[in-house]
Amino acid sequence: MEEMREASLDLLADLARPAAGDAVLDYAAGAGLAGFTVAPDVASVEAADELPDVLEEGKRLAAELGLVNVAFTLVDLYALPYKDGAFDLVVCRNAFHLLPEPVAALHELQRVLAPRGRAVVMDPVVDDTTDRALNELARLREPAHRRHYRREELDTLVTRAGFAVVERGELRRTIDLDYWLQAAAVPAAKAELIRGRIKALPVEVQIGLDAAFTDKAVSFSYDVVGLRLEPS
Repeated sequence: MEEMREASLDLLADLARPAAGDAVLDYAAGAGLAGFTVAPDVASVEAADELPDVLEEGKRLAAELGLVNVAFTLVDLYALPYKDGAFDLVVCRNAFHLLPEPVAALHELQRVLAPRGRAVVMDPVVDDTTDRALNELARLREPAHRRHYRREELDTLVTRAGFAVVERGELRRTIDLDYWLQAAAVPAAKAELIRGRIKALPVEVQIGLDAAFTDKAVSFSYDVVGLRLEPS
């Protein structure tokens, strides 16, 4: 599993600093990779998502990895079925850009977070040069995509939700285009459209994305930001 070796998962663990007694919520978990990362070091992980298919895949992977302390629950992401203060740690990785109401989501995370708990949100970010291009490509790849935010926009959203950023980390991720498209099950015709869009980007945008082309491959890069949050 290539994604299980991602540097972003190491960064998430560094920011989360999981502890033996932690009850953890993996919010908008997808197949649960963020929760899998901390599971060996905590008491329990609740992987919650609104998509039943990805939760089924997560159950399969957890069984394959022998992670017996990870549970999977189908939820309404804006009305979680958990008591106030139920979790010591909340993680949300590579899902924030899909949320139509990010501040409402963060309010719900704060509700289920223990008073001295912490949350870690990780997501790709854009800048003035890459904003429009990367968001258009991401929307073509995944119609549910809403927005990759700029760093200052993320800070504003978490502040509006009543969180304080107490620590942050950042890394540069390089993506093979074919892998990126296959991971989202993009049909062949749309994949070719996306490939053509990248090749047609203005030079300054290609430089901002570190776009690289060979006869058989295309790659590009973007920044990923991790924020450790605590209730303010």
